[in-house]
Amino acid sequence: RNVADARAHVLSDGFAALPRRPRFHWIVSNPPVHNGLQSDFRVLRLLVRRAARRLRSGGELFIVVQTYVPLGAMLADQPKLEDVRTLSDDGRFSVWAARKRAQGGGGGEKKAMAGKRKREGSCPVLCERVSRMGDRIGGDV
Repeated sequence: RNVADARAHVLSDGFAALPRRPRFHWIVSNPPVHNGLQSDFRVLRLLVRRAARRLRSGGELFIVVQTYVPLGAMLADQPKLEDVRTLSDDGRFSVWAARKRAQGGGGGEKKAMAGKRKREGSCPVLCERVSRMGDRIGGDV
């Protein structure tokens, strides 16, 4: 419903209930980072550690967290993720993205540049959709 042109959506509490396949083009999450009043990054760390296994080659991970959460460092520590970046930061919440490294392949620089242009064009659309999801549930994203 939130991504009208998607062919399929998979809603899950972590990866435990999912079969080993399929691999995803996108993983979008706003994981919990608290247990009561205490910061608790266990769910977030698990998501970050396992995301590359669940993404297709070149697939993207998008995570919304409160700005104080050290997500950039967590993502940068993952050897199979690259192009770690902040797409949006309003001082309270940040939208982070990272891409799974492409496997092998050829195709040269022309193909890489076409992929880069496509990704750059999709970021504003995703940020807008994430923001609309927050509006629907009454939250700030």
